[in-house]
Amino acid sequence: MTQLDKYEYNLKLDQIKTLLLDGKYEDAADIADTINWNRIKNVNALVKAGEVYEKAGRFEESRDILLDAYDKSPIGRTIIYRLAEVAIKMKDFDAALEYYEEFVEIAPHDNQKYILKYEIKKAQGATNKELIPIMEEFKEQEYSEEWAYELAYLYHKESMTDKCIDACDELILWFGDGPYVERALELKMLYQPLTKTQ
Repeated sequence: MTQLDKYEYNLKLDQIKTLLLDGKYEDAADIADTINWNRIKNVNALVKAGEVYEKAGRFEESRDILLDAYDKSPIGRTIIYRLAEVAIKMKDFDAALEYYEEFVEIAPHDNQKYILKYEIKKAQGATNKELIPIMEEFKEQEYSEEWAYELAYLYHKESMTDKCIDACDELILWFGDGPYVERALELKMLYQPLTKTQ
């Protein structure tokens, strides 16, 4: 790559990152189309390109670039995770499960494995009763706002009122404010009035 090529490439990469932040995924993908990704050796840039195509709904291109990144860096758990996510969106559950198993093998202590498992099962049409234990197990390992709310909502959908209220109270107590706390407050109000502090 000549100096001019490198300059142009870096300029395009900056434009792509800006467009991604602005949520202009189609425009970012259009710029990505002008780059010959086969010549790019930077794994992080390839992963970013994969993200651009995924967000633009161009899953096959996303998968192809991520596979190229994987060939260049086969121990990259981020790449495996992304490949699993793209496979889920493509409804290629066999591939998604293979990537999930590989992810668990190379990163057995990474709690993202629960999220992947959940997303695969949900996309396959698992019942709420099948999804709840995955989220409960995840909550035992890591307490995150988004997924704590997801668990509370699953309880709500299964009419597990007490568990739903408890999950909402815990979320509100731990995080205090934010979009998921707002949702938890609204969810709790379906069952009982809020406390004075809430």
